[in-house]
Amino acid sequence: MAKISNKDTLSAYNRIMGDLQAGTYKPCYLLMGEEPFYVNRVASYIMDHALTEDEKAFNQMVFYGQEVLVSQVIDNARRYPVMASRQVIVVKEAQQLKNPEGLIHYFKSMNPSCVLVLCFMGKAVDKRTEFWKMAQKYCEILESVSPRDYEMVDWITSYIKERNTNIEPQAARLLSDFLGTDLQSVAMEVDKLFILAPQGTWLITTDMVESSVGINRDFSPFVLFGHITDGDFAKVQPIAQYFADNEKKYPLIMLISLFYTHLSRILKYHALKMEYPTLPDAEIGKKMGMHSYYFVKETVKATRFFTFERTLRAIKWLCHYDSLYKSSDRGGATDGELLMEMLCKMMA
Repeated sequence: MAKISNKDTLSAYNRIMGDLQAGTYKPCYLLMGEEPFYVNRVASYIMDHALTEDEKAFNQMVFYGQEVLVSQVIDNARRYPVMASRQVIVVKEAQQLKNPEGLIHYFKSMNPSCVLVLCFMGKAVDKRTEFWKMAQKYCEILESVSPRDYEMVDWITSYIKERNTNIEPQAARLLSDFLGTDLQSVAMEVDKLFILAPQGTWLITTDMVESSVGINRDFSPFVLFGHITDGDFAKVQPIAQYFADNEKKYPLIMLISLFYTHLSRILKYHALKMEYPTLPDAEIGKKMGMHSYYFVKETVKATRFFTFERTLRAIKWLCHYDSLYKSSDRGGATDGELLMEMLCKMMA
């Protein structure tokens, strides 16, 4: 079975939300996966909109997998709503249900006036089971996976566009570098940006991101990598020292991960350029999944310093220092000293 991607998650999420916003509710939703953001969003929307406030008192129930029996879920799902067109039953932490296979019989003859929402948090259903086969046949399914590092800039841009607002490419990169791939954390920071932004703001700027999230533009991983690709160690050194002095805010393992993301993108560009030597950079960017020419241009610029061979060598050093970071045998070197040493090797 093909592995689910973040694009698949977005496609399923948009389809489900489109139906819900149109007032179309299915008898059962199986929401699952390692990334809880979309699971929570769909479940919350159903709980907020499927019933009026007056109807919720008698027709909306929330259970937790560890505390409820499958038979109790089924018994409640089979009853009819009280003075409402439907009832809603949400099972949170459904991965803790004992004997979820007991729901198979309910799937085959579901109550059309009940909306059953099963939230499997932090993991997907075992796809070798009969439960999964029947769920595929009878339920609306959302499998939510975490986006990759390189997908976060586009995700942030799209999330902000939902509010009819744009964001500067460098501001999106700052948020991506600093906040990582935890969608809930990223969404909270973006929501905070809108609270602090002046009314009527149509563009999120780099200055706004710095002020809201507490990122220093001159001392960010993005700027550091820019100086690395310029081969300018004089500018690299003070930023690296700043990170070393603030290692709780900028842990070495986070910086290694970010550098690896950047270098992997450069390596992919080199590989595609060798395969399609006459293809314009914009088209290569599309093959790489980069739809913003700003990021294509940044990648092309980085290849001037990071040739194919130097990129391979730099990735090798990242792997070495990743192992060293996780090892107890580092000769007493601090994370800051390891960072400075690693940067020297990468730029050699």
